Amino acid sequence: MLSQFIIKILGFIYRIILTNFKEFGDVGNSYYGSGYTVYTLILAVATMGIPNTISKLVSEKMAIGDRRGAHRIFRVAMGLFSCVAVFFAVSLFLGSGFLADNILKNPGVKYTLMALSPAIIFVALSAVLRGYFIGMQNMVEYSKAQIIEQVVNSVCSVVFVVMLFGATPEIMAAGSTLATTVAASTTFIYLYMYYRKNKKDIWEEIRKSEKFAIEPTKKVIKTLILCVIPIAFGSIISSLANVIDTVTVIDGLQKFGYTLIEANQKFGIYTGKVDVLVTVPLSLNVAFSIALVPFVSGAIKQGRKEEAIEKIKFSLKISSLIAFPCMAGLSVFAPEIFALIFPNAIEGSYLLTIQALMLVFAILAQTAYGAVQGLGKLHIPGLCLLIGAIVKYISNVVFIPIYGEVVPAISTVVFNFVAFALVFIVLFTTIKQKPDIKELFIKPFFITLVMVVTTILVEKGLLYLNINEKVVYIVSIIFAVLVYILELLVFGILKENELKQLPMGDKIAKIAKKFKKM
Repeated sequence: MLSQFIIKILGFIYRIILTNFKEFGDVGNSYYGSGYTVYTLILAVATMGIPNTISKLVSEKMAIGDRRGAHRIFRVAMGLFSCVAVFFAVSLFLGSGFLADNILKNPGVKYTLMALSPAIIFVALSAVLRGYFIGMQNMVEYSKAQIIEQVVNSVCSVVFVVMLFGATPEIMAAGSTLATTVAASTTFIYLYMYYRKNKKDIWEEIRKSEKFAIEPTKKVIKTLILCVIPIAFGSIISSLANVIDTVTVIDGLQKFGYTLIEANQKFGIYTGKVDVLVTVPLSLNVAFSIALVPFVSGAIKQGRKEEAIEKIKFSLKISSLIAFPCMAGLSVFAPEIFALIFPNAIEGSYLLTIQALMLVFAILAQTAYGAVQGLGKLHIPGLCLLIGAIVKYISNVVFIPIYGEVVPAISTVVFNFVAFALVFIVLFTTIKQKPDIKELFIKPFFITLVMVVTTILVEKGLLYLNINEKVVYIVSIIFAVLVYILELLVFGILKENELKQLPMGDKIAKIAKKFKKM
């Protein structure tokens, strides 16, 4: 979670810098976002199911003491998915012109796609290494690698765009996305060097482990494919939902009456501002989804089903406590956030007000996806997302030409609600329990409401005193966070045994006791 927070803050900063460059702005963001959504869709097909698949299979082998089998899965996966990645990288590079001209109907995106294509190879190789480390319960190196990747990506994105000042926005967008390829190669080198450094220790552990029959390569490949397809399906549909916006929004806005440049500018608000802001809370929560897959599958393999269910319920509760304040903060204070972060490009805050409502559904669904995959229902996330994506596509095609740029924000909320409702039904049917509505929704909503009301009062009071607006906004955001944390401690939203499951949980539990007494 800490690594995800650092990553998103770094990503957030460089996107803010790019957006505030007048030469780049909303139009540059449109080319960047359009190319990136196609890239993530192809990446989902080629690589996205890899980390969860390998972590699941490796953790199951580790649970029964078969370290040799775990390492064999890793080695076979490295060969298999490197071939798959090379195929997709070459296809994207050669087909970039066709995709830009005929599918996206936005020719300038071609250069962004070309710059991104080599990244697929490095992402795939890194994904295999990451899945292996996660399956071995080593989250540290995985997290370090992600931070290194984002540091390189952030620095290079800004540097490359500055070097291209004077060029067209589509060329600057390509320069910015070239940084993704550089960062992906850096990550692979780091993870591979770590693996090489620890190879002797890994083999020493393998020699000490229990003896199991060595599975034939064909069987390992079959197992990998049977697991990766349903897991990747969910990632593919999630990426497809973004591509739906890329394909339908530009076209729909032109039918609504905007020119191509104006449509790109409106779409740039989504990709460069709204999406950047709403993905921060999602990235904070992604740690639960990643960690749940190997934990739940390993616990089920060892017959510890009740422990797995308790961990799922705890993760959902934490996700809810993350989702509600983030949703309310971004939605209620959208104008203030835009004025503070995008002073040179403040248009579009009302779109954030609408789209932020999706966070409760998206964050809880994200955790539920990890839970159902850990329980063995690998295809469920993909099916839920597919049904939501169909609703989104129909909504965009029918309503954007009539109502304009507000429609994608509303359809995103509906898409996430549909997927959330379906996965929740499946999850709680599988574990044969009812969701605790009070813990998951009522309590978080109540303390979030208190946070919002008190923060608005403080903001109004500070503005009445003629304090600088930007200072007021910063103070209000900090105040809201402190109030929310205080409420969690004072009202005992998290029980003592739940607090102790968090990092430094014993210390947090002691602090909570003192606050309750006060």
